[in-house]
Amino acid sequence: MTKYCCNGIIGEAGALSEEETRIKTKLTIQAGIVKLTKRKREILEREYNNLQKFLRGDKSVPLYSANRQQAERYYRKRKQKEYPLSLRNDLINLKRAKAFWFLKIPVFGIRGGIKVPIKPHREIPGGKLCESKIVRKGKKFIAMLTFEFYAPRMRKCASVLAVDLGERVVATAVLLRNSTVKKVRFLGREVRGLRRHFAWLRKRLQEKKLLKEVKRIGKKEKRAVRDVLHKISKEIVEIADANDAIIAIGDLRGIREGAKGKGRRFNRIISNMPFSTLSRFIEYKAMQKGIPVVQGSEAGTSKECHICGCEGKRRTQSLFVCKYHGEYNADLNGAINYGKKIERDLGYMPLSGVVSEPARDRALEFGSSPTYR
Repeated sequence: MTKYCCNGIIGEAGALSEEETRIKTKLTIQAGIVKLTKRKREILEREYNNLQKFLRGDKSVPLYSANRQQAERYYRKRKQKEYPLSLRNDLINLKRAKAFWFLKIPVFGIRGGIKVPIKPHREIPGGKLCESKIVRKGKKFIAMLTFEFYAPRMRKCASVLAVDLGERVVATAVLLRNSTVKKVRFLGREVRGLRRHFAWLRKRLQEKKLLKEVKRIGKKEKRAVRDVLHKISKEIVEIADANDAIIAIGDLRGIREGAKGKGRRFNRIISNMPFSTLSRFIEYKAMQKGIPVVQGSEAGTSKECHICGCEGKRRTQSLFVCKYHGEYNADLNGAINYGKKIERDLGYMPLSGVVSEPARDRALEFGSSPTYR
């Protein structure tokens, strides 16, 4: 009996019931706390500031008992300057009233806590509200609300969206149906420029021994790159959603080990490649729409011509040359070959929540809960 992998669950075909194949996932949403009255702001700031004092060793500060317990539970090792207010799920409440959502926050000295209006950056999903956090950024408070819900069932797919991950172009996406290329997108060219700019800036600041500035721009670089990766993953999932395609991502495990001994500059380029983060973003966005995602080996896909299959040469990093069919973009050639490989392994068969064993060298496991948008 053929084995399969469905949402990270591996078993025999027909061995699992419909309910057993459903999985729970978590999604964290940022929601700004807005339009606070003067009194509510003072109460919230007092509770937040008292938490920081409590974590620095002052056990006498007035702090709500559950917030005190949460602090002792989560913040045993204290290295940060400031920590978020962790809220137990049985003590918080979220309700809609006209134009705003209202969040109940437990605080010391007020029975039932305070209700504050929040403005989420995206639509609130259905499901259970889990333990959440309140963080302070400058003079603003932001609620990090975590929801748990069932992911949609995997849909039937008629095509393959192959994603080739590279250094010059972060993601080359090729939509294939019956080995025919339907759409090509080159995404993330700006990431390389961002990395180079911040590397140059970091070097200049290190020469002047401005270590605090080095740390600050490091965080700025991370935010800028993550923003681009969110946009790339969103576009990839939208293409797959519009064309009923399974998403196939290249498995690049071991690439850093393979880069050893090839020079300092090459090591830096490989280390800065955000492949793992992009794969994770694609995974959770696809899961929320019921789109299957598989990850397989790209071995040999960059060496063969996608038209005739004969071995060609990489004249440069971005140029592939076939002696019979001329020159092609190397990332495009690799993506088409990888998409055809996935099609062959799937036997050109539509999917309905089932990924055949040969098609996946490693299926992405769903269910992690980083901060998403």
